Amino acid sequence: MIPRFFTRWCAATIGLIALAGQDARSANPVRPVYREVSARMTALEFTSDHNLICRDGSDLLRCGSRYPDVEWSAKEPHLVAPMTHTQGRYIEARVMVKLNRLPSGTQVRLKGTAEQESFTFEGEGKVEDVGGDPCMAVVYVRSKGMLPAQLRRMQATIDWSVTVLVPGENPRVIDLADTGPHVCYLTRGTPRRAEEVASAVTPRRMQTSYERLAIALESVEEENPSTIAIVHALTRHVGEHYNPKQHFEREDAWYVPTTWRLKPAGASCISICNYCSLILDQIGMEGEYRQIALYSRPDNPDRALEGGRESDSITRDVGRQQWELFLVDDRNTRQGQVGGWGGMNYYEAVIAYDYKGKTYYFPGGTDRVYDNKDQVLKIFRTLAWARWDTWRKEWQVMQVVRTYTSPGRGAPPNCELP
Repeated sequence: MIPRFFTRWCAATIGLIALAGQDARSANPVRPVYREVSARMTALEFTSDHNLICRDGSDLLRCGSRYPDVEWSAKEPHLVAPMTHTQGRYIEARVMVKLNRLPSGTQVRLKGTAEQESFTFEGEGKVEDVGGDPCMAVVYVRSKGMLPAQLRRMQATIDWSVTVLVPGENPRVIDLADTGPHVCYLTRGTPRRAEEVASAVTPRRMQTSYERLAIALESVEEENPSTIAIVHALTRHVGEHYNPKQHFEREDAWYVPTTWRLKPAGASCISICNYCSLILDQIGMEGEYRQIALYSRPDNPDRALEGGRESDSITRDVGRQQWELFLVDDRNTRQGQVGGWGGMNYYEAVIAYDYKGKTYYFPGGTDRVYDNKDQVLKIFRTLAWARWDTWRKEWQVMQVVRTYTSPGRGAPPNCELP
């Protein structure tokens, strides 16, 4: 038989040992089980893109809603938003990674690998409380290489992994999601007037702009043409087919190329300028450009005045006839001289382009470029008064105010391009 005092002594001793064990555990809390750490990528946002691109509309004249700024999300991993990005630059991104069983402040290293260096990323971050979630790491990364300095569509799939750096433990690499394919449309700068329906950026419009510029630049001999040389190539190409009776406002100008298959082919000078301007807006062409209308008046016929369609006509009563003042082009049957029929213009639509302190003028429907707007008048034959013939339904030159380009001669040559 065991004495009662011995039984009590044993129980007390066991209790003291248990209390000592509890105190030891309180002083040295158990760390998270490292082998059970897991991670998943929740969102990817390319922060250096323009955040302007919209979904395609039913045709080129329309655009859909804006794509989200966050290009990829684990909630909808198969919905990857495209982006536009300035060429020749690094891509910067913000990546959200959720990790469990890791204390706040734990360092992580993120890596994204793709075939192209411009879509390969590395960066470091730490676990922190983001929006009430104490297990989130926000990592800002930059691409290993720069995007090409060319206008093109790029596509890449990125393989992501995260390395967890727990003090006292070997680094542990955890594979994350593959994201993509990511589609990137390269531009020369931020697209212009993207808030307007006509210039809103869409994948279809961007691809159309690439194709049109590629065709236009086939005639350029320089390997790296200047900005002005590129604009000239575009206006010359689009202006190859000129027909003043086919007119498109800016909102409809994406349809200008459809007129090249008509007979007669082409569109009006203002339509051509509208279309070229839309392409320049899409690719974010550097410099400042605007559309203007140039015309002249009898008191100073060699001076080009800037105006618009609100100053279309000036009239003069001669006996029972009413004459109107026109800039007369090559379509006139007598090259703008008295008695010639047709070829009448109230003004010439022009793209005026400011580049490095100088302004260049690109008359729509021509292959010309000048650095003096007065020279634009000389793409016409004459400034003349004309009367409307109701029987022939055509204008006839009655009096010439100024002959700009004599019969048998062509318009002045282009200015020297930078």
